[in-house]
Amino acid sequence: MSKNYDDYKPINPAPPRKRRNPLLAWVQYAIIILLILSLVLSGTYFIVSHMNESGGRPPLDNPVLDTNKNNDTTKDDSQTEPDNQPVTPPEDAIKYVEIDVSKAEINKGSLILVNGDHRVVYPAAGELARFDGNKSNTYVMSMNGMLVNVIALSPINNLFDAFSAATGKNNVTIWTSYRDAARQAAVYDAYVNGNDDPTARAGSSDHNTGLGIVLVVQVNGVWKSVKECGAEYSWLIENAHKYGFIERHPDDKIDITGLDYSQRYYIRYVGVAHSEYMKKNNLCLEEYINVLKGYPHGTNLEFTTDDGTEYSIYYVNGMVEGDTVKVPVPEGKEYSISGNNVDGFVVSFKK
Repeated sequence: MSKNYDDYKPINPAPPRKRRNPLLAWVQYAIIILLILSLVLSGTYFIVSHMNESGGRPPLDNPVLDTNKNNDTTKDDSQTEPDNQPVTPPEDAIKYVEIDVSKAEINKGSLILVNGDHRVVYPAAGELARFDGNKSNTYVMSMNGMLVNVIALSPINNLFDAFSAATGKNNVTIWTSYRDAARQAAVYDAYVNGNDDPTARAGSSDHNTGLGIVLVVQVNGVWKSVKECGAEYSWLIENAHKYGFIERHPDDKIDITGLDYSQRYYIRYVGVAHSEYMKKNNLCLEEYINVLKGYPHGTNLEFTTDDGTEYSIYYVNGMVEGDTVKVPVPEGKEYSISGNNVDGFVVSFKK
């Protein structure tokens, strides 16, 4: 009998094949991708956080190598010593102690500034000395009985002793030194009347300090300033600062000092540390007093002189309440204190 294939049916017929939904497939793929990304990100986070905990280094795989961790000389930030730990000063550190200084001393000392803005407090009798009987024989006086501030007498002798030793000369004359109020008034009147060189009123003249001297030389019967006597006397001009002297009214500082002393050689004692600094930095006394105010105690001006001596210099404000000022001075060292006749004190010492 022939088969009729149309009538044939399989014993276990296969279920009909369903058609796959494309949207569902994309959702499945997305889920798989998200799971993979999540695993990658989790692993990365774990590695980075573990490196931060270990000081930015990957952990040691070998536990044996890690046993030296306690011997590491690198300081841990968590073990940093507190900022308020006491600091031991070096053995050669300079120690300071405070002393009480009378405010009246602002008007005394080798650095007092006297000019039209800052009047002098005339030195007392005990602060002046006669040249007669106290001077060296390496210079002469224009008259007997001349006076000088006691703190300038020895430096003047030392200066002229050195000048004489270097040049063999001893004929420089001190024409004038200390002037009291009456003498200064007479000189000023002569200047006003056209009979003398420029000078300041009584009380406003550096001559009233007793710290300065005018130097002249007699040449062929004519008195001349040391500056006019040429190379033979230039040693004084070139070396006076090494003995503590400055030219009080330099020709290039007339607009600051207020006086034209170009016809005279008037030198003023201020002290070696100060005179050398002023000379090397081309400062007149007015300028130097202002410079020192920028060096209060603790920010000292350090300076080395030509002979290698190291000095430390600082300013102390004297405009405080009360009759005294607490001035810090170096313990165990020789020091000098001078008022500036303006507003405070200047301390200097050899280091």
